[in-house]
Amino acid sequence: MIEINNISKKFIIKNIVVEALQDINLIIEEKDCFAIVGESGSGKTTLANIMLGIYQQDEGDILFEKKQLHRKRSLYQRKLIQYVQQNPMSTLNPKKTILKTISLPLKIHNIVNKNQINERVKKLLSYVGLDPEFMVRYPDTLSGGQKQRVAIARALASEPRVLILDEPTSALDVIVQSKVLNLLLKIKEEFNLTYIFITHDLSVVRNIANKVIVMNKGKIEESGNTKDVFLNPKSNYTKELIKAIPTVLEKEDALKPK
Repeated sequence: MIEINNISKKFIIKNIVVEALQDINLIIEEKDCFAIVGESGSGKTTLANIMLGIYQQDEGDILFEKKQLHRKRSLYQRKLIQYVQQNPMSTLNPKKTILKTISLPLKIHNIVNKNQINERVKKLLSYVGLDPEFMVRYPDTLSGGQKQRVAIARALASEPRVLILDEPTSALDVIVQSKVLNLLLKIKEEFNLTYIFITHDLSVVRNIANKVIVMNKGKIEESGNTKDVFLNPKSNYTKELIKAIPTVLEKEDALKPK
């Protein structure tokens, strides 16, 4: 579905050249839940921004369903790949009701007729477990988990094929995080979506992703099926990341690489 071929990206920060990405190659197949993991500064968010067309790569290309994706994209191409950010307030306008926020992509992409917008917004809210009464509310009246659910509903409004989720649960407490992750898995199956899940949290990856790449200083350290990478990591960097996963039971500790 998505092919990343020899992508590289440099930034100049205070006259210093920073190689954010170096020769990245990967293939994301339809219906994958594909995790990109690594510490802060590893390049994972830069890679996501290139896939979204926010940044232009210095070298390499991106193919979506065998067609090249450029930074300047058609309205149709933009609707197919949507973004859910760590901070939902990056998506939600504090001065607009939830109805206005979710209805905007419906209007931009002509998803439904004007007289069907309210019903469509109600439907989208129901997908993320929120009642119709949320339509008239403003973001500052919502909890963190509710804001993220609205952000997910807004991303779904354009009827995408791919969702890029950048640390979508890291700002939430553990119980709410679990609920949002379960919601995302349910939505993925219901809408036949492909997920690109960006996170530093390997415990989340282990529970949600079928494939994973581990990034370090702009390079791919390791890649493969999630189960294989966790059970038999090849890279010392990956081993250290897995060892750092918090555990409760001795049985869980025993599964960590030595």
